[in-house]
Amino acid sequence: MGLSPLFGVAKLIVRSRKLKMVAVGLQLAYLGYTYISDKRKNKQVAK
Repeated sequence: MGLSPLFGVAKLIVRSRKLKMVAVGLQLAYLGYTYISDKRKNKQVAK
């Protein structure tokens, strides 16, 4: 199980709107990081 589903569970548990926005921001940052790292990894394999 990756981190992304854990952020979703955290959003369900948290009641504060600000904390939900923080959880969404963390999830987007994590997804962006994994996308960029996978893209770099694929670029290195293609060489």
